[in-house]
Amino acid sequence: MRSLLSNEWMKWRRTIKPYIALAMYFAVILLTYIIMISGDGSPEAADFFNYGTMAAIAFLGIFTIVFTAEMIGNELKFDTLKHLLMSPYSRDRILLSKLLMSTFVMFAQFFFILIVAFAFSLTLDGSVTWEVLRTTLLSVTGPIFIIFLTLMFSVVFKSVGVVIGFTVLANFVSGMIGGLLIAWKPEIAKWVVFLHTDLSVYFQEPNIMEMMDVTIWFSIFYVLLHIIAFYVITAFMFRSKTFAE
Repeated sequence: MRSLLSNEWMKWRRTIKPYIALAMYFAVILLTYIIMISGDGSPEAADFFNYGTMAAIAFLGIFTIVFTAEMIGNELKFDTLKHLLMSPYSRDRILLSKLLMSTFVMFAQFFFILIVAFAFSLTLDGSVTWEVLRTTLLSVTGPIFIIFLTLMFSVVFKSVGVVIGFTVLANFVSGMIGGLLIAWKPEIAKWVVFLHTDLSVYFQEPNIMEMMDVTIWFSIFYVLLHIIAFYVITAFMFRSKTFAE
């Protein structure tokens, strides 16, 4: 497993995309900082940290989709997956290594966002409270869910572009439909899993979840159930698929 993870890390590190992602997060946080300090009055550190991390995490979701989609998509594109499948490692281990690397890459970027935002917040009045930090930490559940969904699509479709498109479309359409259902049929909206993936909503906009009459424990269980289902489907298809051109 260690050699598989090392191989995945080497392939990810040697591309320019990780550095583009980190530069994007830094730029978004910096722009948020400039906008807030250029307004009337001195912004609070907690407010800046909240807005800055929220803006950067929105891009984190996009880059997570791209990086995860390329884990298998690039193997097919460069015709290296069949060589990997002929290695002594089982398909389950190969798939698990890609899942673990996707998760590691996402968390590495997430903590980079936290560190940069916190560093900027030190120059402002006040401090980052536990309540704000807790809300930010809970928002990482969204990218985690995205990893499992994207990985499943990666096994189904050969094209990285199609995988990215389907994942973004599923996220956007489900969120839009869910938003409409909250206003008109909240008892149905609670079964739209995309409305539960970001647990920070319980502290940012609790009234939305109250309208659906759900608790944070329901959301955790419901999202976890989907994640398990996604991985079982992905593992089954990865074992049985030939990946022949």
